[in-house]
Amino acid sequence: MLINARDKNWDLLLSWQAKYLQLSKGIMLIDDFAEIENIPLQHQDIVRMYIKNILSYQQQLTQLMITRHSQLRELISKHVNYQNKIDKYQEIARLM
Repeated sequence: MLINARDKNWDLLLSWQAKYLQLSKGIMLIDDFAEIENIPLQHQDIVRMYIKNILSYQQQLTQLMITRHSQLRELISKHVNYQNKIDKYQEIARLM
């Protein structure tokens, strides 16, 4: 996940975020992990760890996407401001 963020592989991160969101929603439907009790005792801790990891990864990916959206919003705002300035300079140049 960190490598993809560093490499700016946003398409892959977005697809993972959707998958982890779906997994997280499915996990939340399980009533207090009651279904885990049906799993052999030696595997319950591993299953709990995987569940916690899925929820953690989903939260991290969501935060990463929020951060990226904020960065893109700032870039778009700067671009719009620059374009407005260029348009005004061109308008002034035409008037001269």
